[in-house]
Amino acid sequence: MRHLHTGDWHVGKQLRGNSRADEHRAVLDEIVGVAAGHEVDLVVVAGDLFETAAPTAESEQIVYEALLQLASGGAHVAVIAGNHDNAARLHAVAPLFALGRVNVVAAPTRPADGGVLQLRAGDGTDVRLAMLPFVSKRGIVRSADLLQGEAFEHAQAYSERLRLLLDALCADFQHDTVNVLAAHGFVLGSETGGGERAAHLVEEYALTSQSFPATIGYGALGHIHRPQRIPAGPALHYCGSPLQLDFGEGEQIKQVNVVTLEPGVPAEVVSVRLNSGRPLRTVRGTLDELAANAGRAAAPSLDLLNDEPWLRVIVHGPTRAGLADLVRELLGERVVEVRVEREGARDDGARATDHRNRSPQELFDEYLAVEGVADDRVRALFADLLDAEVSPA
Repeated sequence: MRHLHTGDWHVGKQLRGNSRADEHRAVLDEIVGVAAGHEVDLVVVAGDLFETAAPTAESEQIVYEALLQLASGGAHVAVIAGNHDNAARLHAVAPLFALGRVNVVAAPTRPADGGVLQLRAGDGTDVRLAMLPFVSKRGIVRSADLLQGEAFEHAQAYSERLRLLLDALCADFQHDTVNVLAAHGFVLGSETGGGERAAHLVEEYALTSQSFPATIGYGALGHIHRPQRIPAGPALHYCGSPLQLDFGEGEQIKQVNVVTLEPGVPAEVVSVRLNSGRPLRTVRGTLDELAANAGRAAAPSLDLLNDEPWLRVIVHGPTRAGLADLVRELLGERVVEVRVEREGARDDGARATDHRNRSPQELFDEYLAVEGVADDRVRALFADLLDAEVSPA
Protein backbone atom coordinates (compact mmCIF):
# COMPACT_ATOMS: atom_id res chain seq x y z
CA MET A 1 0.00 0.00 0.00
CA ARG A 2 1.33 3.43 -0.94
CA HIS A 3 0.18 6.81 0.32
CA LEU A 4 1.21 10.45 0.01
CA HIS A 5 1.60 12.66 3.08
CA THR A 6 1.20 16.43 2.76
CA GLY A 7 -0.13 19.26 4.91
CA ASP A 8 0.33 22.79 6.19
CA TRP A 9 -0.71 24.33 2.89
CA HIS A 10 -1.70 27.65 4.49
CA VAL A 11 -3.50 28.79 1.36
CA GLY A 12 -4.31 32.49 1.65
CA LYS A 13 -1.11 33.40 3.45
CA GLN A 14 0.38 36.60 2.10
CA LEU A 15 3.96 37.76 2.29
CA ARG A 16 4.05 41.31 3.62
CA GLY A 17 0.81 42.04 1.74
CA ASN A 18 1.79 40.21 -1.47
CA SER A 19 -0.53 37.46 -2.70
CA ARG A 20 0.90 33.98 -3.17
CA ALA A 21 -2.23 32.47 -4.70
CA ASP A 22 -0.50 31.63 -7.98
CA GLU A 23 2.32 29.90 -6.11
CA HIS A 24 -0.17 27.84 -4.12
CA ARG A 25 -2.00 26.81 -7.28
CA ALA A 26 1.28 25.74 -8.84
CA VAL A 27 2.57 23.73 -5.90
CA LEU A 28 -0.76 21.98 -5.32
CA ASP A 29 -0.84 21.05 -9.02
CA GLU A 30 2.65 19.65 -8.52
CA ILE A 31 1.45 17.55 -5.56
CA VAL A 32 -1.43 16.23 -7.68
CA GLY A 33 1.15 15.17 -10.26
CA VAL A 34 3.32 13.44 -7.63
CA ALA A 35 0.30 11.49 -6.33
CA ALA A 36 -0.63 10.40 -9.85
CA GLY A 37 2.95 9.54 -10.80
CA HIS A 38 3.40 7.28 -7.77
CA GLU A 39 -0.08 5.76 -8.13
CA VAL A 40 -0.85 6.23 -4.45
CA ASP A 41 -3.86 4.58 -2.82
CA LEU A 42 -4.32 7.34 -0.24
CA VAL A 43 -3.49 11.02 0.19
CA VAL A 44 -3.31 12.36 3.75
CA VAL A 45 -3.60 16.13 4.23
CA ALA A 46 -2.52 16.71 7.83
CA GLY A 47 -4.25 20.01 8.57
CA ASP A 48 -3.81 23.76 8.10
CA LEU A 49 -5.26 23.83 4.61
CA PHE A 50 -5.90 27.54 5.09
CA GLU A 51 -3.94 30.36 6.66
CA THR A 52 -6.95 31.83 8.42
CA ALA A 53 -10.23 30.65 9.91
CA ALA A 54 -12.03 33.06 7.55
CA PRO A 55 -10.53 32.19 4.15
CA THR A 56 -11.43 34.16 1.04
CA ALA A 57 -13.47 32.64 -1.76
CA GLU A 58 -10.29 32.47 -3.83
CA SER A 59 -8.51 30.46 -1.12
CA GLU A 60 -11.44 28.07 -0.78
CA GLN A 61 -11.50 27.53 -4.53
CA ILE A 62 -7.77 26.74 -4.60
CA VAL A 63 -8.04 24.23 -1.75
CA TYR A 64 -11.27 22.54 -2.82
CA GLU A 65 -10.15 22.12 -6.43
CA ALA A 66 -6.86 20.60 -5.26
CA LEU A 67 -8.65 18.08 -3.02
CA LEU A 68 -10.97 17.00 -5.82
CA GLN A 69 -8.07 16.75 -8.28
CA LEU A 70 -6.20 14.52 -5.83
CA ALA A 71 -9.25 12.25 -5.58
CA SER A 72 -9.88 12.24 -9.33
CA GLY A 73 -6.88 9.98 -9.86
CA GLY A 74 -8.54 7.19 -7.90
CA ALA A 75 -6.91 7.73 -4.51
CA HIS A 76 -8.83 8.15 -1.30
CA VAL A 77 -8.18 11.59 0.22
CA ALA A 78 -8.24 12.09 3.99
CA VAL A 79 -8.20 15.59 5.51
CA ILE A 80 -7.99 16.76 9.11
CA ALA A 81 -8.39 20.29 10.44
CA GLY A 82 -5.39 22.19 11.78
CA ASN A 83 -5.15 25.02 14.28
CA HIS A 84 -5.43 27.62 11.48
CA ASP A 85 -8.55 26.04 9.99
CA ASN A 86 -12.17 26.75 10.84
CA ALA A 87 -13.35 23.35 12.03
CA ALA A 88 -17.04 24.27 11.77
CA ARG A 89 -16.70 25.36 8.13
CA LEU A 90 -14.81 22.19 7.19
CA HIS A 91 -17.42 20.09 8.98
CA ALA A 92 -20.15 21.85 6.99
CA VAL A 93 -18.66 20.87 3.62
CA ALA A 94 -17.58 17.37 4.68
CA PRO A 95 -20.76 15.63 3.38
CA LEU A 96 -20.27 17.11 -0.08
CA PHE A 97 -16.61 16.08 -0.20
CA ALA A 98 -17.51 12.55 0.88
CA LEU A 99 -19.31 12.20 -2.46
CA GLY A 100 -15.97 12.72 -4.19
CA ARG A 101 -13.85 10.28 -2.13
CA VAL A 102 -12.56 13.06 0.14
CA ASN A 103 -13.05 12.32 3.84
CA VAL A 104 -12.87 15.36 6.12
CA VAL A 105 -12.60 15.09 9.91
CA ALA A 106 -12.75 18.52 11.52
CA ALA A 107 -13.06 17.60 15.21
CA PRO A 108 -12.20 14.58 17.35
CA THR A 109 -14.60 11.85 16.30
CA ARG A 110 -15.34 8.37 17.65
CA PRO A 111 -13.85 5.58 15.52
CA ALA A 112 -17.27 4.22 14.60
CA ASP A 113 -18.50 7.67 13.57
CA GLY A 114 -15.71 8.39 11.08
CA GLY A 115 -12.67 8.98 13.28
CA VAL A 116 -11.11 5.84 11.80
CA LEU A 117 -11.38 5.07 8.09
CA GLN A 118 -11.18 1.47 6.91
CA LEU A 119 -9.97 1.27 3.33
CA ARG A 120 -8.72 -1.37 0.92
CA ALA A 121 -5.64 -0.57 -1.14
CA GLY A 122 -5.28 -1.52 -4.77
CA ASP A 123 -3.21 -4.59 -3.83
CA GLY A 124 -5.95 -5.80 -1.46
CA THR A 125 -4.26 -4.63 1.73
CA ASP A 126 -6.61 -3.56 4.51
CA VAL A 127 -5.82 -0.06 5.74
CA ARG A 128 -6.90 1.60 8.95
CA LEU A 129 -6.44 5.35 9.16
CA ALA A 130 -6.99 7.09 12.49
CA MET A 131 -7.63 10.83 12.16
CA LEU A 132 -7.03 13.33 14.98
CA PRO A 133 -7.40 17.02 14.03
CA PHE A 134 -6.00 19.82 16.16
CA VAL A 135 -7.53 19.98 19.63
CA SER A 136 -7.43 23.32 21.45
CA LYS A 137 -6.89 23.39 25.18
CA ARG A 138 -10.33 24.87 25.75
CA GLY A 139 -11.75 21.89 23.91
CA ILE A 140 -10.14 19.34 26.21
CA VAL A 141 -9.35 21.01 29.56
CA ARG A 142 -12.54 22.05 31.28
CA SER A 143 -13.16 25.39 32.98
CA ALA A 144 -13.38 23.67 36.33
CA ASP A 145 -9.86 22.30 35.83
CA LEU A 146 -8.47 25.77 35.16
CA LEU A 147 -9.85 27.13 38.44
CA GLN A 148 -7.72 24.78 40.49
CA GLY A 149 -4.23 23.37 40.31
CA GLU A 150 -1.02 24.72 38.83
CA ALA A 151 -0.30 25.60 35.20
CA PHE A 152 1.89 22.53 34.71
CA GLU A 153 -0.99 20.36 35.86
CA HIS A 154 -3.20 21.82 33.13
CA ALA A 155 -0.50 20.99 30.56
CA GLN A 156 -0.31 17.46 31.90
CA ALA A 157 -4.10 17.16 31.73
CA TYR A 158 -4.08 18.26 28.08
CA SER A 159 -1.32 15.82 27.11
CA GLU A 160 -2.90 12.95 29.04
CA ARG A 161 -6.32 13.44 27.46
CA LEU A 162 -4.78 13.63 23.99
CA ARG A 163 -2.99 10.36 24.75
CA LEU A 164 -6.33 8.81 25.67
CA LEU A 165 -7.80 10.06 22.38
CA LEU A 166 -4.91 8.47 20.48
CA ASP A 167 -5.35 5.20 22.34
CA ALA A 168 -9.07 5.15 21.53
CA LEU A 169 -8.54 5.92 17.85
CA CYS A 170 -5.79 3.32 17.45
CA ALA A 171 -7.38 0.62 19.64
CA ASP A 172 -8.43 -1.52 16.67
CA PHE A 173 -5.12 -1.43 14.82
CA GLN A 174 -4.25 -5.04 13.96
CA HIS A 175 -1.01 -6.84 13.18
CA ASP A 176 -2.31 -7.82 9.73
CA THR A 177 -3.49 -4.32 8.67
CA VAL A 178 -1.65 -1.23 7.51
CA ASN A 179 -2.05 1.25 10.37
CA VAL A 180 -1.74 4.97 9.68
CA LEU A 181 -2.36 7.92 11.97
CA ALA A 182 -3.04 11.47 10.75
CA ALA A 183 -2.67 14.07 13.52
CA HIS A 184 -2.12 17.81 13.80
CA GLY A 185 -0.14 18.92 16.81
CA PHE A 186 3.21 19.66 18.43
CA VAL A 187 5.41 16.72 19.43
CA LEU A 188 8.24 17.47 21.82
CA GLY A 189 11.61 17.00 20.16
CA SER A 190 10.50 18.36 16.79
CA GLU A 191 12.41 21.25 15.21
CA THR A 192 10.22 24.16 14.22
CA GLY A 193 10.33 25.63 10.74
CA GLY A 194 10.01 29.35 11.44
CA GLY A 195 6.53 30.20 10.21
CA GLU A 196 4.37 28.40 12.78
CA ARG A 197 1.99 30.07 15.21
CA ALA A 198 4.13 30.41 18.34
CA ALA A 199 1.24 30.18 20.82
CA HIS A 200 0.72 26.53 19.84
CA LEU A 201 4.40 25.54 20.13
CA VAL A 202 4.65 25.56 23.91
CA GLU A 203 4.68 22.60 26.28
CA GLU A 204 1.06 23.26 27.20
CA TYR A 205 0.20 22.07 23.66
CA ALA A 206 2.76 19.31 23.43
CA LEU A 207 2.75 15.54 23.19
CA THR A 208 5.69 13.24 23.70
CA SER A 209 6.51 10.56 21.16
CA GLN A 210 5.79 7.99 23.88
CA SER A 211 2.13 9.09 23.79
CA PHE A 212 1.69 7.43 20.38
CA PRO A 213 0.80 3.72 20.30
CA ALA A 214 3.52 1.40 19.03
CA THR A 215 1.02 -0.17 16.61
CA ILE A 216 1.21 2.89 14.32
CA GLY A 217 2.97 1.96 11.09
CA TYR A 218 3.27 5.59 9.96
CA GLY A 219 2.27 8.81 11.70
CA ALA A 220 1.41 11.59 9.22
CA LEU A 221 1.84 14.72 11.30
CA GLY A 222 1.00 18.33 10.55
CA HIS A 223 1.73 21.62 12.36
CA ILE A 224 5.53 21.90 12.03
CA HIS A 225 6.77 23.37 8.75
CA ARG A 226 10.21 21.75 8.71
CA PRO A 227 10.25 18.19 7.25
CA GLN A 228 11.57 15.68 9.78
CA ARG A 229 11.10 12.40 11.56
CA ILE A 230 10.58 12.45 15.32
CA PRO A 231 13.68 10.68 16.67
CA ALA A 232 11.95 8.37 19.18
CA GLY A 233 8.85 6.21 19.25
CA PRO A 234 6.94 4.91 16.20
CA ALA A 235 7.52 6.25 12.67
CA LEU A 236 6.20 9.80 13.17
CA HIS A 237 6.91 12.25 10.36
CA TYR A 238 6.24 15.91 9.67
CA CYS A 239 6.26 16.42 5.90
CA GLY A 240 6.44 20.23 6.31
CA SER A 241 4.80 23.00 4.33
CA PRO A 242 4.89 22.83 0.51
CA LEU A 243 6.07 26.45 0.14
CA GLN A 244 8.55 28.53 2.08
CA LEU A 245 5.98 30.51 4.05
CA ASP A 246 8.19 32.89 6.03
CA PHE A 247 11.81 34.00 5.95
CA GLY A 248 12.58 31.63 8.83
CA GLU A 249 12.01 28.85 6.28
CA GLY A 250 14.26 30.38 3.65
CA GLU A 251 16.86 27.60 3.62
CA GLN A 252 14.45 24.67 3.74
CA ILE A 253 13.82 22.22 0.90
CA LYS A 254 10.10 21.60 0.60
CA GLN A 255 8.69 18.16 -0.02
CA VAL A 256 5.94 15.60 0.32
CA ASN A 257 6.43 12.08 1.63
CA VAL A 258 5.49 9.03 -0.43
CA VAL A 259 5.17 6.10 1.96
CA THR A 260 5.05 2.38 1.18
CA LEU A 261 3.58 0.20 3.93
CA GLU A 262 3.02 -3.49 4.52
CA PRO A 263 1.56 -5.04 7.66
CA GLY A 264 4.28 -5.59 10.25
CA VAL A 265 7.03 -4.09 8.07
CA PRO A 266 8.74 -0.71 8.78
CA ALA A 267 7.53 2.09 6.55
CA GLU A 268 9.56 2.95 3.46
CA VAL A 269 9.52 6.75 3.23
CA VAL A 270 10.64 8.60 0.09
CA SER A 271 10.83 12.39 0.19
CA VAL A 272 9.80 13.99 -3.11
CA ARG A 273 11.12 17.51 -3.54
CA LEU A 274 8.69 20.25 -4.57
CA ASN A 275 9.96 22.89 -6.96
CA SER A 276 7.01 25.26 -7.40
CA GLY A 277 6.76 28.63 -5.72
CA ARG A 278 9.30 31.37 -5.23
CA PRO A 279 12.02 30.86 -2.63
CA LEU A 280 12.50 33.33 0.20
CA ARG A 281 15.98 34.78 0.52
CA THR A 282 17.73 37.16 2.90
CA VAL A 283 20.36 39.53 1.45
CA ARG A 284 22.74 41.54 3.65
CA GLY A 285 25.18 44.35 3.01
CA THR A 286 25.82 48.06 3.05
CA LEU A 287 24.09 50.22 0.47
CA ASP A 288 27.32 50.38 -1.51
CA GLU A 289 27.68 46.59 -1.45
CA LEU A 290 24.07 46.11 -2.49
CA ALA A 291 24.48 48.60 -5.33
CA ALA A 292 27.71 46.95 -6.50
CA ASN A 293 26.21 43.46 -6.44
CA ALA A 294 22.75 44.27 -7.78
CA GLY A 295 23.56 43.35 -11.35
CA ARG A 296 26.03 40.56 -10.67
CA ALA A 297 24.42 37.15 -10.36
CA ALA A 298 27.80 35.66 -9.49
CA ALA A 299 28.16 37.76 -6.34
CA PRO A 300 28.16 35.40 -3.33
CA SER A 301 25.56 37.39 -1.42
CA LEU A 302 23.19 37.60 -4.37
CA ASP A 303 23.82 34.38 -6.24
CA LEU A 304 20.19 33.31 -5.91
CA LEU A 305 18.58 36.38 -7.45
CA ASN A 306 18.17 34.72 -10.82
CA ASP A 307 15.35 32.49 -9.49
CA GLU A 308 13.32 35.62 -8.72
CA PRO A 309 12.91 35.00 -4.99
CA TRP A 310 11.05 37.11 -2.49
CA LEU A 311 13.72 39.16 -0.75
CA ARG A 312 14.30 40.39 2.77
CA VAL A 313 17.14 42.92 2.71
CA ILE A 314 19.15 43.74 5.81
CA VAL A 315 21.10 46.96 5.30
CA HIS A 316 24.25 47.45 7.34
CA GLY A 317 24.78 51.06 8.32
CA PRO A 318 22.75 54.16 9.13
CA THR A 319 19.16 54.53 8.08
CA ARG A 320 17.79 57.33 5.94
CA ALA A 321 14.52 58.55 4.51
CA GLY A 322 13.37 56.56 1.48
CA LEU A 323 15.73 53.67 2.21
CA ALA A 324 13.21 50.98 1.29
CA ASP A 325 12.45 52.65 -2.04
CA LEU A 326 16.15 52.92 -2.81
CA VAL A 327 16.70 49.23 -2.05
CA ARG A 328 13.81 48.30 -4.36
CA GLU A 329 15.34 50.43 -7.12
CA LEU A 330 18.53 48.40 -6.73
CA LEU A 331 17.10 44.90 -6.33
CA GLY A 332 13.61 45.05 -7.81
CA GLU A 333 10.02 44.76 -6.68
CA ARG A 334 10.56 41.34 -5.12
CA VAL A 335 11.95 43.14 -2.06
CA VAL A 336 9.18 42.78 0.52
CA GLU A 337 11.05 43.74 3.69
CA VAL A 338 13.92 46.10 4.47
CA ARG A 339 15.65 46.18 7.85
CA VAL A 340 18.58 48.17 9.16
CA GLU A 341 21.35 46.72 11.30
CA ARG A 342 24.00 49.01 12.70
CA GLU A 343 26.66 49.10 15.36
CA GLY A 344 26.05 51.01 18.55
CA ALA A 345 22.31 50.41 18.58
CA ARG A 346 20.32 52.40 21.05
CA ASP A 347 20.49 51.14 24.65
CA ASP A 348 16.97 51.38 26.03
CA GLY A 349 18.37 51.20 29.53
CA ALA A 350 20.60 54.24 29.06
CA ARG A 351 20.08 57.33 31.15
CA ALA A 352 17.54 59.75 29.72
CA THR A 353 18.98 62.78 27.93
CA ASP A 354 19.17 65.94 30.05
CA HIS A 355 17.28 68.44 27.88
CA ARG A 356 17.72 71.49 30.08
CA ASN A 357 19.27 74.51 28.36
CA ARG A 358 19.33 72.71 24.99
CA SER A 359 17.43 73.72 21.88
CA PRO A 360 14.90 71.46 20.14
CA GLN A 361 17.22 71.26 17.14
CA GLU A 362 20.10 70.05 19.32
CA LEU A 363 17.89 67.45 20.93
CA PHE A 364 16.64 66.25 17.54
CA ASP A 365 20.20 66.06 16.20
CA GLU A 366 21.13 63.90 19.17
CA TYR A 367 18.10 61.69 18.59
CA LEU A 368 19.12 61.19 14.95
CA ALA A 369 22.62 60.24 16.05
CA VAL A 370 21.32 57.72 18.59
CA GLU A 371 19.00 56.18 15.99
CA GLY A 372 21.72 56.10 13.34
CA VAL A 373 19.85 58.34 10.89
CA ALA A 374 22.33 60.01 8.55
CA ASP A 375 20.08 62.10 6.33
CA ASP A 376 20.36 65.89 6.13
CA ARG A 377 16.90 66.06 4.52
CA VAL A 378 15.30 64.81 7.72
CA ARG A 379 17.21 67.37 9.78
CA ALA A 380 16.21 70.17 7.40
CA LEU A 381 12.57 69.10 7.43
CA PHE A 382 12.54 69.20 11.22
CA ALA A 383 14.01 72.70 11.12
CA ASP A 384 11.26 73.83 8.72
CA LEU A 385 8.56 72.36 10.93
CA LEU A 386 10.08 73.95 14.00
CA ASP A 387 10.21 77.32 12.21
CA ALA A 388 6.56 77.03 11.19
CA GLU A 389 5.56 76.18 14.76
CA VAL A 390 7.37 79.03 16.52
CA SER A 391 6.99 81.74 13.89
CA PRO A 392 4.06 84.20 14.33
CA ALA A 393 1.15 83.73 11.94
